[in-house]
Amino acid sequence: MVRAVIADDSAVMRETLGKILEDGGIDVIGRAKNGTEAVELITDVEPDIATVDIQMPGLTGHEVIEQVMDERPTPMLVISSQTTKNAEATFEALEAGAVDFIAKPSGDNSVPIWSKQDEIVEQVRAVAKADISGSTDSGNERSTADELATVDVDATEAFPREPTLVIGASTGGPRVVERVLSELPERAGLRILIVQHMADHYTERFAERLDKRTDYDIREAAGRDTIGAGEGVLAKGGYHLAVSSFSNGKLTVTHDDGPKRHNVKPAIDVTMETAAETVTGNLAGVIMTGMGADGADGLAEIKAAGGKAIVQDEKTSRVYGMPKVAAEQVDVDMVLPEDRIAEGVVNAFRGWSS
Repeated sequence: MVRAVIADDSAVMRETLGKILEDGGIDVIGRAKNGTEAVELITDVEPDIATVDIQMPGLTGHEVIEQVMDERPTPMLVISSQTTKNAEATFEALEAGAVDFIAKPSGDNSVPIWSKQDEIVEQVRAVAKADISGSTDSGNERSTADELATVDVDATEAFPREPTLVIGASTGGPRVVERVLSELPERAGLRILIVQHMADHYTERFAERLDKRTDYDIREAAGRDTIGAGEGVLAKGGYHLAVSSFSNGKLTVTHDDGPKRHNVKPAIDVTMETAAETVTGNLAGVIMTGMGADGADGLAEIKAAGGKAIVQDEKTSRVYGMPKVAAEQVDVDMVLPEDRIAEGVVNAFRGWSS
């Protein structure tokens, strides 16, 4: 049985979350009402997971995560109304070592949060299984991919014309996505589509972070976008990202308001499947850390269309769900650790001569 600690300054939320988790078969072994108490409790009872509010007296959730990861590394899930009001605080918590986050539907109101009972229980179980070894590493340092892409190679010969890359990630994904994009050489001229399972409250801010941390021009999908060489689009939370056309070296993508796939929206499968159907240039897909099976069908379509398929390995995946399913169901070209995914993408596209 998964053993959990709840840290929240609201007595109502501590009680409500406790009931939600216990009804879901999770053993709540402790509750903390402030940040200082949270650190002491987590290090003392050694739970499988801790849910942490961002805004608490004593120590903030961010400070709690930093101290716990330093003293007794524990999978952490941020559950806070602050994540909807201040997305930056959420990404700072992820940088500090939190695995994932869920927003309270309506602040400290105990009734609406029951509408997310299944999602919360599912996320808690997934995060409890997360591999947090090395979770405090920078994640944004350049690897050797940039150097490899510039050694004795002319840019026009090193990469095919009009290369398109589709990246999909879920639980534990934001930091890995940031790292991989930061290590992709701009001179490759990729057109990049990114699907990260994330709510609408956060995708705009996440796109801004990606844009600052990479050499590519990254933006959140606006409804209808054209992507050329050196540009990328992140699927907007609440909408699938579909590729509608490809001509003159440019992709056109649109919002797809169809039903959820794998109980998520945006779904990686939608983007990969429509890319496989539409893109006539060279195409590669990457599936990274996350729970569930989203992306496997789409990656299979990319492979069937003559593209390259890459998945993150088990050792470096926070949650080895989506990559595992994809590796089992698709004849993938590469299974790579986090720090070699960008290099693998570069080499995958180099494999085409035109």
